[in-house]
Amino acid sequence: MPEDGQLNVNDRVLLHLFRFATDIAPEEYPPESTQAGIAVAVGISRTHVPRAVKGLVKDGLVSEITARVRGHERRMNVYVVTAEGIATSERLWQDALESSYDVTGEGVPPRMQGRDIEKLIGKKRAVAVVSQMRDGVVRLDENRRAPIRDMREAPPLEHFYGREPELRAMDAFMDSDAKMLVVLGNKGYGTTTLIRKFIESQDEEDVLWVSLRPNHSSKDLEQRLTEFGKKVSKQADGLKDVMGIENLLIVLDDYYTVTEDVVEFFTRLVESGGGAKIIVGTRQETPAYNRFYQRKHLEAGIVSELAIKGLDETSSMKLLGNDKIEKDALRRIMMITHGQPSVLRMLKENDYNGLKEGTVFTPEEIRYLLFLKDKPQ
Repeated sequence: MPEDGQLNVNDRVLLHLFRFATDIAPEEYPPESTQAGIAVAVGISRTHVPRAVKGLVKDGLVSEITARVRGHERRMNVYVVTAEGIATSERLWQDALESSYDVTGEGVPPRMQGRDIEKLIGKKRAVAVVSQMRDGVVRLDENRRAPIRDMREAPPLEHFYGREPELRAMDAFMDSDAKMLVVLGNKGYGTTTLIRKFIESQDEEDVLWVSLRPNHSSKDLEQRLTEFGKKVSKQADGLKDVMGIENLLIVLDDYYTVTEDVVEFFTRLVESGGGAKIIVGTRQETPAYNRFYQRKHLEAGIVSELAIKGLDETSSMKLLGNDKIEKDALRRIMMITHGQPSVLRMLKENDYNGLKEGTVFTPEEIRYLLFLKDKPQ
């Protein structure tokens, strides 16, 4: 045990997870069992969580499993206290009951023993406030605010299928030390849709979504980020402060045709420190002169890249809306369209004009694809 009234990060994480320990595995685990949930609940940077849980797993106190999480469609990595972890948590809590803590709260003394805190608010909440204490202070009257999300420029989410490997890669980015994730995809391959889907699972983060336009200037972007940062933290007085905000996720989508000063602005973002994360949606065919990061950033783990291709056959069949399509017809569609989501969507909607104006297919090829997509087994 650290000195009286103090707990190290691993102990706080273990006590936090101890609150959700059950004899019978639930059908859905609470969001607080994920790395993002742990970071927010314990009040630490998300990038610090992997180190803590890795140590707890190594010591046999916590298990990492993949399971359903309340409020999320897909399975996620969650952390569960083992039998040994429960025993260790109980011992930790007994020590905590005998320790004294600096306390803030209306009508309470400035310093209290753990047992007095438990008597005042109950064991479950007492474990929570002790595991969440910051700077050695237990806050009895603190209500954690809901995440702030500015998604005004984000498109609605429609026709999303598959992409489980890509979503797992994005989860890995959030749990890594990387500052920026660059999602690359050709036009029509669903880069924006993928990022939009991923944001749905980030319910613990403050999120700002900016859709880039050709006339955006670096001043416009810096002002936008700073204004949002001030909503999240009163201490955010400039871009550097914004980049230092923990559990902040910034999406900068449709990076393609930009001015030189915007390229330089993005380079500044790459090299900025702090706990904020950035996801950039861009096209594979983005001109080389608009590249804002270098190989050294990739090798240093500052920037991660995720290149997306077309959908797999199963997801393509679902998007086409014909689960009884002839196998050979589906194979031919995949060969011609390469599983491009925007093309498959137009095929589903029988959008001949959209295919004619928005693709390089000839009228004969479009009629052939429309014939194939309705061909039964």
